Amino acid sequence: MNTDSSDPNNGSVDDRRRYDELTIGTGECIIYDRENHRAWIQSTVARSITDLD
Repeated sequence: MNTDSSDPNNGSVDDRRRYDELTIGTGECIIYDRENHRAWIQSTVARSITDLD
């Protein structure tokens, strides 16, 4: 098993479920960590999390 945290293919399915996305009224997308609500990214350009598979 690869333990290199910089490897984008290293995450398990459970790791991907840890994060969720929210589109706000301005059309911007927020991706947030379900376990740490202070950890989030907001962007004017969005891609669905499911597109990352």
